[in-house]
Amino acid sequence: MEESSGMQLVNKFVVSLPEGRILGYVTDINVEVSGDQYVFIFKMKAIENVSRGEFHSGMFSSEKKVKVKPSDIVNVGPDVIVLGDGKVPPLREIERLAQISEEYNNLVRELEKKEEEIKKLREEKEKLERELEELKRKLRRLEVLEDDFDHLKEQLLKQEGQLEMAREYIKLLEGIRHDIDSIKANIENLISGYIEDIMRKVVNDELNARGLKRTPI
Repeated sequence: MEESSGMQLVNKFVVSLPEGRILGYVTDINVEVSGDQYVFIFKMKAIENVSRGEFHSGMFSSEKKVKVKPSDIVNVGPDVIVLGDGKVPPLREIERLAQISEEYNNLVRELEKKEEEIKKLREEKEKLERELEELKRKLRRLEVLEDDFDHLKEQLLKQEGQLEMAREYIKLLEGIRHDIDSIKANIENLISGYIEDIMRKVVNDELNARGLKRTPI
């Protein structure tokens, strides 16, 4: 078989009709020639842990090499290589192949559906992360405003206390001023009376000194 024909077997699933299961996925192929005989060496990833209707990354195991005789190949489709151990499979095996093919298609559709859901979840996650960052920024601003408010409240309470002290001090000064005005009035009255008495005494003394009759003022 030519190399171009052999490469047509790459990137396909290998299905065994006698075993009724998917053997693996062909990643590379070589041809081993012995005399006039040759066999294909499939390098493929084996498939394990496949649950019906579910597709997951853990279903592929490590790669392995499998020898396949050309006579073992029953058919080569666009996606699947069908092996039959060199004989035409019975109808039951063909029906099983159709079932396997349907299961494979279901797996592909389920994978596409899950990938779409994962994409939506990632977009939603990114949106939520952006909203969370915005909320964190708002929270930090609120914390700063709260600190400023507490500081302002403290200053206002301090100023309010100082204002109350100033009011009490003004009341005290007003009382002192009232007392001062009263004392001042008393002093002025005393001074005025004292001066008047002195003036009378001076006048009377002068009149007496001149031998004049003292006249009440």
